[in-house]
Order: sequence, then structure tokens, then C-alpha cells
Amino acid sequence: MAWRFLPSWLDLESISISFDLPARTVLKRAGVASLATSSATALRLTLGPSLLRVAFEPYLVIDLPPPLGDMGLQQVEYDFRSGAMSPNVFYTGGVVRVGKDSAEDEARAFMRGLVTSTPMAMPPYDPTSDPDLVLTVRQVLSNLESGSGGAAPRGARVSARVTLREELAGAVGRDGFRIPAGATIAASVDVEGTREEIEAAPRVQRIEVDCSSAVLRKNGADQADLRRFVVKRGGDIAVEQVEPLGAAGQAAGVESLVRLFGALAAGGGVALDPKHLGPSAVEGLVKEEIARALRPVLVDWVQQNAEVVAGMDLRKVLGIEGGNDVA
Repeated sequence: MAWRFLPSWLDLESISISFDLPARTVLKRAGVASLATSSATALRLTLGPSLLRVAFEPYLVIDLPPPLGDMGLQQVEYDFRSGAMSPNVFYTGGVVRVGKDSAEDEARAFMRGLVTSTPMAMPPYDPTSDPDLVLTVRQVLSNLESGSGGAAPRGARVSARVTLREELAGAVGRDGFRIPAGATIAASVDVEGTREEIEAAPRVQRIEVDCSSAVLRKNGADQADLRRFVVKRGGDIAVEQVEPLGAAGQAAGVESLVRLFGALAAGGGVALDPKHLGPSAVEGLVKEEIARALRPVLVDWVQQNAEVVAGMDLRKVLGIEGGNDVA
């Protein structure tokens, strides 16, 4: 499904933001009860076309005075179409087990507090058509921070799953990459800073990418299909999973890697002979050559498409500006 804040050639299935809350962080108080973390807790906000989900791992504790039994809150879902809020509340102990309905009401109040002062608070709401979705999400995070007594987690992980409607490609000379139309990409992005720092100038430290197909071209020919790789701040790349293509892909076992290495390193003045190395060493050399070939193409693509995401400059976000890398 197309989202207004993204280019039309991207279909976004869902996006989530997760970060850690310190132990004993109180997110809400109601009478004698409190909603709090018992230990360091991962909070995950997931946004889809029709819902907002807030999940906790481990679950939040709804702390009640004895002999009332404590309860746990695993997650709350908010349906944008109907406005219904569905909490997952359960008993965790205690002698007297009462008040679950009230606890569920408080969980719904917690969710209402998250979306207050945003378009999400007025169903039916369609995030795919929200032109200011980035600002909307920022307000949700601000509400979360203010509702938790100012507890400010540092750093966040943003995860998304997308499908390409059109081919995505970049090239420098005879080298380049292409991701075919219909390919799916799952990416996890580690962002540094407090909420205010991330809003003012997000600094991506690491992007983990799983792709159904990302083809590397070297010397004008398709050489390898990248399935998993990591992009670090400044544009450095670490290749984790690759499949040889062409003549190299037709060979078996380590021979395919040897052929791929030869194709990638042709004309590079490489002194090592991969035929005299073990399979793992050859694979390591291949991944290094792929990373070396892909990096300038990626940097060029970022510089040429810096404003592809509304409200962000990818050069600054990734630490790639002008002709130089910025840490």
C-alpha cells in the first residue's frame, strides 16, 4: 500500500519503533494502582495501515496493594477505523483477583494518552494519507515521554518491511546495483540520541537489510545477488549473505566463490590466490570485494536521492554529505 510520506514506488507493509525503558519506569498511575516496568523493558510501537500497536517485553506490571492480585499488560491495539482499543491484560498472582475490567480501562486510557493531540485520536484515521505522518509519530513519542514522568530512553530501532513497485537502481561507471520490482526488503535501523536529538537531527548508526534480491553489477555484468547486508554510518558496508550469479553461479561449492572472486577482483591487482585458501576465507574475500564495489554506488545514490523520504535529508541521516563522509 502506498503511503503519502513515501515515494510512490514503495509499498510499506508496516513500520515499528522500539526502545528500552529503564526498570521501575512508571507509565501511568490511577488511584492505588500503577502501570510500570519491573525490569529493563523493550517497548515496541508498530504502525500499520489500520492499527497502532504498543507491545512490551517483558510485560508491564499493573501493581496493586495486597491482597489484590497484580496484573500484567502485554500490549494494546488501537483500530484506526473503529476507534476500538483492545488491551491484553492478565493476572500474574495474588489472592484476590478482581479489577481486571478497570485495568483494561486504564490500559485504554494509556493508549488514548499516546494519541492525544494527533490526527490518530479522531477515527476513522488513515495513516497512509497523512501528509504529516512524521510529525504525527513525533507527537506520539512526545506523549509517551511526558506520560512516563519524563523518562527519556536513548536510542531507538526502527524496523520496516517494504515492497518495491518499480526497479531501484544505481550506478557509477560500469558498476552498480539493481533491486527488481516486486522485491521485498526488511530493514532494521539503529538510531542514536534522545527523542529531541533524533527529531532535530537523526543519526543512523547501522542498517541491517534483508532483501529478496539485490543484484550487484561489476564491469557491466550481473555478478552476485545480495540477500543480507549491513550499512554503517558513513556508507561502509558489511555483506553477510550472497549468492553468485552468471558463470560463477553455475559452478558448485567453493568453485563458485572462486569464480565470483575472480570476476570481482579482475584488474584490481589482488595478490592472493583464492584457490589456495579454504572456503570460509574465500567467502570472506568475496564479501570484502562486494562491499568495496558497492560502497561508491550506494554513496552516489544517497547523494542523488537525499530527499526521497519526506522531511529527511538522507545525507545527514547516514553521515554522507558532499563528496566526503561525515561520521
